[in-house]
Amino acid sequence: MQDNANPIPNDRPALPLKGYRLLDYKTDPAIVGIAFDTEQGPFMFVANKEILAMLGAAFSQKASEMPSQNQG
Repeated sequence: MQDNANPIPNDRPALPLKGYRLLDYKTDPAIVGIAFDTEQGPFMFVANKEILAMLGAAFSQKASEMPSQNQG
């Protein structure tokens, strides 16, 4: 599910990403762990194959629409 109505909700902080890790979820091979590293520490999420594929496609689409950093 995607919610673009309020991109930065007031009840959740927007934390800059410093990195990420994909982790095998040992108790269920159909799940992957996604750890996003932020200035406030890591935040861990889990996703199945379908969600991971949707995230990958959404991130790729958004990245292709963004200007390069050197294009002020």
